[in-house]
Amino acid sequence: MMKKTTTELTTVAKGCAFALVLGVVLQFAACSKNNNINPSDEEILTKKIEDIIPQKYVDSLTKLGFTINKGTTPPNVDGAYLFKPFTIKNSNIPNDPYQPGYVLNDGLIKLYEQSTSDFSIKMLGKNFIGAADTSVVTAISGSGNKFTVYGKVKAYRNGGYNFYAFLMSGEKDGNNIKNGIAGIINIDDSHTGPNTIAEGQGRVAFDGDYTSGPTDFNSKTVGIAERNTFSSKPSQFK
Repeated sequence: MMKKTTTELTTVAKGCAFALVLGVVLQFAACSKNNNINPSDEEILTKKIEDIIPQKYVDSLTKLGFTINKGTTPPNVDGAYLFKPFTIKNSNIPNDPYQPGYVLNDGLIKLYEQSTSDFSIKMLGKNFIGAADTSVVTAISGSGNKFTVYGKVKAYRNGGYNFYAFLMSGEKDGNNIKNGIAGIINIDDSHTGPNTIAEGQGRVAFDGDYTSGPTDFNSKTVGIAERNTFSSKPSQFK
């Protein structure tokens, strides 16, 4: 009789233990599923940035003096801004003719349709990568008045093309951007043509008077549509 009772108690104990383990597993699965359905703002932004530029290339730009402004509450930066004098800060390109202090052609950037829900934003540029750049994928981070815009641009040159990451940081100050700084880096040269900087190479440049005022961004920006991306007309920054 005692043996039977012990067996029954053992069976009950095993059943309770199995139920407890099953409950923990189901709870974990439910939490994981819930996280996938409702990702945090940080997760949304991190994924969007990773789709634009691998972290190793972000690190490369920061080593060249580029500033990353993190956060999920960036200011609204919709508008067009002029970088003048647009001045080289640093480069990791061997024998680069554009040395620190070299003044480039004026840089113009137009930012528009900024979203507070998924951190997307649209970007048009002139004289950053090419004479005319349109970002394929763009995101924005930051907090307070400080921000960083991340863009991926497909740039054609000499029978090939490259994917560049273009990053721009600054501080919104009324209608202006203070301490504006831009960085470009080649993130994919698998289809490159001759005389183009290699993957992992890039430059950082800044607004030499530290104030990028509003400008009239010419609507005649050159863009060539191809497979839902846009090309860059070659310019100084490659």
